[in-house]
Amino acid sequence: MSDVKKTTFQTGDYVVYPAHGVGRITGIESQTVAGMSLEVFVIAFDQDKMTLRVPTSKVKTGGLRALSGPAI
Repeated sequence: MSDVKKTTFQTGDYVVYPAHGVGRITGIESQTVAGMSLEVFVIAFDQDKMTLRVPTSKVKTGGLRALSGPAI
């Protein structure tokens, strides 16, 4: 077994985010917050009609992960 895990996501990937469940990455954007430029994943949660932006640098600490299998 390999210890290498997928840590980067692409537009269209389904992901799991704690407290919100399964969402789909709809884009990757640059945002300026408090004078700092951040790259963020834009995640749509259709069930809750919510959009979440997660900084790419906070993926691991935020708990964002890929689904356990290709089927939803």
